[in-house]
Amino acid sequence: MQNSNVDFAAPRGGYSNNVISSIQMNSAKNPHLPALICEGRSVSWAQMWERTLRLGNGLLDLGIKPGERLAIYLKNSIEFSETFVATYHTGMIKTPVSSSLKAHELAYQLNNSGACAIVTSPELIETLNAAKASVPALRHIIVTGDKPLENTISYEELIQNASSENRRRAVSPNEIDMLLYTSGTTGFPKGAVRGVMEDYHTGVTVCIDWRVRAGDVQMVVIPQYHAGACAWFLATLISGGTLVIMPAYIPEKVLQNIEKYKVNWLMMVPVMYDWLMMLPKEVIDKYDSSSLRTLISGGAPLHTPTKLKIKDVFKTAELNEFYGSTELGVSTCLRDVDQLRKERSVGQPGHDLEIKLFDSEGKEVNRGEPGILYSRGLGGFRGYWGNQQATKDAFLEGGWATVGDIARQDEDGYYYIVDRLNDMIITGGVNVYPVEIEEILRGMPQIQDVAVIGVPDEKWGESVKAIVVLKKDAKLSSEDIVTFCKERLAAYKIPKSVEFADAIPRTPTGKILKKDLRKKYWGDSAIQVS
Repeated sequence: MQNSNVDFAAPRGGYSNNVISSIQMNSAKNPHLPALICEGRSVSWAQMWERTLRLGNGLLDLGIKPGERLAIYLKNSIEFSETFVATYHTGMIKTPVSSSLKAHELAYQLNNSGACAIVTSPELIETLNAAKASVPALRHIIVTGDKPLENTISYEELIQNASSENRRRAVSPNEIDMLLYTSGTTGFPKGAVRGVMEDYHTGVTVCIDWRVRAGDVQMVVIPQYHAGACAWFLATLISGGTLVIMPAYIPEKVLQNIEKYKVNWLMMVPVMYDWLMMLPKEVIDKYDSSSLRTLISGGAPLHTPTKLKIKDVFKTAELNEFYGSTELGVSTCLRDVDQLRKERSVGQPGHDLEIKLFDSEGKEVNRGEPGILYSRGLGGFRGYWGNQQATKDAFLEGGWATVGDIARQDEDGYYYIVDRLNDMIITGGVNVYPVEIEEILRGMPQIQDVAVIGVPDEKWGESVKAIVVLKKDAKLSSEDIVTFCKERLAAYKIPKSVEFADAIPRTPTGKILKKDLRKKYWGDSAIQVS
């Protein structure tokens, strides 16, 4: 029998699952389950729902409209999480801001995003005050706590005085959800535009790839403004679990919280794992970590000695690595079973994601050859806010997008990040990938940290330079390092010079700030070979 009078071409009502619908359903199902925990303070799902409704309504009552940008300039806290959720009630576009920015850096991001309001804390207000004179679009400053500062609005009073009415209209998957800013390791940070559909899909992908279930307890250790932390929080909001928030990274406190709150999963950057594994064995053994099922590492390579220690200490947990970016979200996953079988690999594509490697002319490279990594799926970004050229450069026809990382694929379909396109050294017309040299140098037991960059060279255009941090009391000469490399690298990859330093500049999530290192040699010129 035919249904000739019924149109089945589109779903009825235009309803689409999204983050706020998941939050509402989880609040109804488990109202008393802790949603947010920080330093002994706990907010249930029912309380989070009401507080974020009130916060959202308070923001709307200030005259902030859907589509306007709201900056979240906070350290890890319950208030960060609540503000994050409140934007889903209002249709405002959130833009998380690094709490480590200086005044001029903060002003740049606020101006670039066009933020009209900002939520911050008393400890950050001095930096904001230094920046706000050069941010004319900023109309409202909301400060956490219940004691308003001069020319600001009290966060708690805003919540207390607002209605708890649910005013949210139907959510379109096409709406913009947030602007996430790149870390700026190779230039000025850019605002990656992420939509409601993309962020919902990202949260679902995390749940599928790492088997996150309803009621699971996640602990956030990395800064909450970071793209990874946002993705993991989305997974907890969608699945209906608990987020334990660490205001600052303290290695032993990580272990204490795992035992106290029975944490099931968490993500840290490699340097955090390194510091955790440096704790004395008797300290590590004091704490029960048997609740852990999943450990995740990303942002930089996790070295094999650290992996072995992690797997020895956390025997109940699977160790996963991922490759991702602010723009593309979670792109690959190297699972526990592959950790020692596929060293230095970032794994295979994540759920519902395709990856291809192209050359600079947009032609797919042969397997085994290095190429620019492009991906496409429902969790990527839409382009760069206010930057048409960068958006154009990031995409190929068919929805393929890149952040300029160089990768190769082995015969089993596993991917390896060779380097960032902007970090590549071109010496005498030959491409050199610093990460390969850095990996070799980390094999020297005297070396604590290392970065490899290209520096100006009259003959070759660029030459390879290693910047080395030695371990305490270690002794090593430039000649020792060059000799070590000669035995392991092709001649054109061997550092032509070595500099010893006290530390390598990194972002809060562990990425080397190559632009800061290169500036000493290239100056402020934007015209660099690498």
